Amino acid sequence: ERWRKMPGWLVVTQHVPDDIRGTDMNQPEGVLREDYAACCCAVQNLCLSLYSEGIGTKWTTGPVNFHPEFGSTVGIPDGEQVVGTLWFGTPVDIPSAPSKRLSVDEVFQQTE
Repeated sequence: ERWRKMPGWLVVTQHVPDDIRGTDMNQPEGVLREDYAACCCAVQNLCLSLYSEGIGTKWTTGPVNFHPEFGSTVGIPDGEQVVGTLWFGTPVDIPSAPSKRLSVDEVFQQTE
């Protein structure tokens, strides 16, 4: 029911070539992990672009995205895997920016 109330949603997928299908996402040097990260970066850029046009977004990677029937229900072709879903629409409210911007020293910790 919640999904039906969303003005719009976009399922983000990544292509998984046959030669790496079934590989471990936790391999830091793996192509699958690199492609996943690139998809996430693209989603962030899309969210910023939509925001600049007055469109609100919410990125979700909740369990429904990875339900065994989700891909076929929304028409994801073989060879693709779901990364997440982007909900979008006109926001009811736009929150104001924080009144105080934190300094680099307040958000960054250097370790030796």
